[in-house]
Amino acid sequence: MSGSEPQLDVQLEVNYYPGCTGRTTERSYVETALMVLRDLGVEAKLREDLPCCGTLEAELADISIQRGLVSIISREAGEVVTGCSGCYSNIIRGGGRARHLLEFLVREVGLDRIRARVKRRLGIRVAPYYGCQALRPATLAIDDPEDPRIFEDLLSAIGAQPVDFDMKSKCCGGPLSLRRPDAAREMAARVVDSAKRGGAQVVATMCNLCHFMLDFNTSSLPIVHFTQLMAYAFGHEYGELGFEESFNPLPKELLSGDGR
Repeated sequence: MSGSEPQLDVQLEVNYYPGCTGRTTERSYVETALMVLRDLGVEAKLREDLPCCGTLEAELADISIQRGLVSIISREAGEVVTGCSGCYSNIIRGGGRARHLLEFLVREVGLDRIRARVKRRLGIRVAPYYGCQALRPATLAIDDPEDPRIFEDLLSAIGAQPVDFDMKSKCCGGPLSLRRPDAAREMAARVVDSAKRGGAQVVATMCNLCHFMLDFNTSSLPIVHFTQLMAYAFGHEYGELGFEESFNPLPKELLSGDGR
């Protein structure tokens, strides 16, 4: 890449909230998010000391539990940045302050700085899966809920080719997974089938739960966290990024251009 790298006026500092699955099945999302933030000059404090945001408690039990958990998060950390759309939505609806990682990177750090960090332009066709919780209701949407472009803009900045598809902002079935698992699996399959029909080689997610739902319940395309693609584009090695931890891993040869 040519040209001088844009500099931030100040070193940004954030409290990064991983969410429950970010500590377990989606650990590679958290690890690559921290890599990307560090590469972009953001000091991120991983707040594994904070409790669950209460999404399932609000859904299945008592909304007062959710509000109590969010109040603890707010008291201990103030505003948090999170890569989980469910946590993002739930914290705000519970009276706390949160920013979604994708929105923070594009709007606070900026696409110019992201482009300047790219060492490998990916070139692969990527379906950007928004899911539903970061776009609804409109009062907390990270972009235009009817025609979002923020994810496509980020993918283009790292040299990927965004693929449009009908199901990019439809629900993955995650909120139904405990009560109606068969329906949830069918919803996840429809998302990935739509991406494949659109010509995608891989689906990129921006949410812990969305990634798990698509990765665990389907098998027709690789499912990745968008931060894994960013970290690879920034020059980190394939083996560092947790691709092999997925049920549907992204083959290294596809990233290198040998599997097109």
